Amino acid sequence: MSNVETLSRNLKGAGTTKLHFDVSTGLKRVLGRELITNDEVAIFEMVKNSFDAGATDVHIYFGDDNVVIADNGSGMSYDDLTSKWLFVAYSAKRNAKEDFREKATDRHLAGSKGIGRFSSDRLGAELILQTRPKGRSSTVHSLDIDWRKFEKDDQQHFEQVPVEYRETDDFEAPSALVKFAAGLKNGTIIELRRLRHKWSRKDLVNLKASLAKLINPFGAETDKFNIYLDVPAEAGEDKRLKAEAAKAKKELPSRELLNGRVGNFIFSELQAKTTFIVVEISGGHLHTTLTDRGEVVYKIREMNPYDRLGESGFRCEIYYLNQSAKVTFARRVGVQSVNFGSVFLFRNDFRVYPIGETTDDWFGFDRRKQQGYSRFLGTREIIGRVDVFGSDDDFQEASSRNAGLIETPAVRQLHKAVMDYGLKRLEKYVVPVSWPDKLESESDDLSRLMTDPGRARVSAAVANLVDSDDVELLTYSKRLIGLINERSGEFESSLVSLRAIADKTGDKALRTKLDNAEKRFEELRKSEAEARKVADKERAAAETATTRAEKAEAEADVERRRSHFMEAFVNLDASTILNLHHQITIYAVDIGQQIENLLSDTVGQKSVPREVLLKAMDQIAFLNRKIESITKFATKANFKLDSERIQANLPAFITEYIQHVAKASGSARVRIDVTNDHSGMTMRFNPIDVSIIVDNLISNARRAKASRVTFTLSALGKNGMELKVTDNGNGLSRGADPKRIFEMGYTTTGGSGLGLYHVRQVLGEMGGSIEVDENEKGSGLTFMIKVSSSKGDK
Repeated sequence: MSNVETLSRNLKGAGTTKLHFDVSTGLKRVLGRELITNDEVAIFEMVKNSFDAGATDVHIYFGDDNVVIADNGSGMSYDDLTSKWLFVAYSAKRNAKEDFREKATDRHLAGSKGIGRFSSDRLGAELILQTRPKGRSSTVHSLDIDWRKFEKDDQQHFEQVPVEYRETDDFEAPSALVKFAAGLKNGTIIELRRLRHKWSRKDLVNLKASLAKLINPFGAETDKFNIYLDVPAEAGEDKRLKAEAAKAKKELPSRELLNGRVGNFIFSELQAKTTFIVVEISGGHLHTTLTDRGEVVYKIREMNPYDRLGESGFRCEIYYLNQSAKVTFARRVGVQSVNFGSVFLFRNDFRVYPIGETTDDWFGFDRRKQQGYSRFLGTREIIGRVDVFGSDDDFQEASSRNAGLIETPAVRQLHKAVMDYGLKRLEKYVVPVSWPDKLESESDDLSRLMTDPGRARVSAAVANLVDSDDVELLTYSKRLIGLINERSGEFESSLVSLRAIADKTGDKALRTKLDNAEKRFEELRKSEAEARKVADKERAAAETATTRAEKAEAEADVERRRSHFMEAFVNLDASTILNLHHQITIYAVDIGQQIENLLSDTVGQKSVPREVLLKAMDQIAFLNRKIESITKFATKANFKLDSERIQANLPAFITEYIQHVAKASGSARVRIDVTNDHSGMTMRFNPIDVSIIVDNLISNARRAKASRVTFTLSALGKNGMELKVTDNGNGLSRGADPKRIFEMGYTTTGGSGLGLYHVRQVLGEMGGSIEVDENEKGSGLTFMIKVSSSKGDK
């Protein structure tokens, strides 16, 4: 018989004896310095305890060799100290009877391990705890703990190391916290002495930034929880930095100052300057709202596909950071967004570390972006916050405090909800709407989307999103989604998108508008086709009288000329007259059809709404401007106007047009100057569009009593052009909104309110934008026009 069999028989025959675990003082080291491996995380754990105690204010004081954390929370009684705080790994939070989700208005608890108290061992060798319970006693209970006593002998039992207890009438605090401590009816003050690490200013600046992200980087209104840093030794440096910033007339980011309130990064300014999405789960439904630079683009509702998140209070808020938003972020926070972090996860209102850190990809955004760099968003382009509330059964934070959440079925659903309904939904708007226009990344308003091409892209994106029986469209932006101009190249495609949206919302009024617009468009297209046939027939008959040799010579002469415009007035030859006649015939027929459409739409009406009349006048005025432009081009241009678009050097063309056409046909009372510092940018464009842009701006300046208009062309990046137009007129009228002067019908000069609107629409077709330069000082008005060559070359 083997020894193993003998031992087994002896054990079975003998009576059983119960054993138990014994705890060594080494447990303190395991739960303290070896588990909490980061000084910032140690501070976080102690701030979490203040948060869970219901504190509204927490002060963190840094002295020469001590750190003090003081709060106005509920405090602890003698029984709390002996039966809970001194009870290793006991957590009153974990054992709380009420469910986390039962009281939506209550503050949810951030911790539940019962080991946060040992984080103090990471920071200092000695701990003095003072606490006064809420509404029960005026006595301050104090504990003095020397963690070094637990390190003398690992064979010693944990419970055998004494902890000193005493009672006092008042809190004791450093001079910087005396006023706060004196006002504490209840609360807790923990002082750590004999610090294990010397905190430099750089360390403290980083701590402050981390604390700002720890509580709530999206605003302080949610938690009503404030953190203050008190570092007397750095007060002088704070004062010096403030003085330097004031002298340089620069805004000093709060991040660079140590003393004072830890500023929660308020996103209100950023919300008005970028695109963001909010996804929430409530009442069995998943609600999504997408907002673009202050304008709610859409709100949708669908059934919640995630059963584990139904009662979790799930909320996902993700911001797309275009170039303008990144600049705003860096100026406001004092650090580039790429160095701030991306999408942070908050469990029970407190951050789960390190999710959202610059080196973290817990949600898998960057792994996905590597599969389609030009189609997907990554952590460098987004920032946001995800909130969930729940117990450890669903959302348990790793004990090491630096590994995120332990994977559970609820956590897996959390991953999918953020990816599929947060990031991907944001992409379905940003990629097709913003990315096709390179200059969109520099815009902090909707000006580039308020053009016909921009609104058509928005309509298509929303139509694609709601093209499902499972999605209910609750509301959408009437400014960005609606009928675009019938002359726009995107008109027909936008009708398809708008019909899908009208059907989804059951909007009968929109359906009627679409039907009428489509009818007018078809009539216009038929009349234009007939006009082209007549004009082509007339030109073909006339051209038979011109010999092929003369025609070839004329075409060769055009190629030989270096300038688009002649230096002097020339006689009209037969070919030029034919081209002039051809184009004017087409536009004149268009005007006639527009007038006929207006009369047909308003027949029998006693009064015509201003917006209906304005829209019709817009079409007619635009076509009339084209005819005016043709008459100017007819005698000056060295190219034929057979085709609406040419491929040429745009900055040079604008310069030549101003020098040879605008000056010659303008008023003697207005001096027009042009400076071209652009090396050249070849793209396809409509010459008449240049005429509409330049002539309208000159006309606008003349109406403002300007005596001089200056055009300055310069490069914008590698593939762009910037045109600065300045006049010395009266400028904007008092009370005029510089953002609205490009809207149809908005006028401050008594004009039609169509000139600047036409400029913006034409630039939109060219892939450009226009805005008022409000930074320009002095009298008059300055416009900044930006054009990217990418769209015109397609």
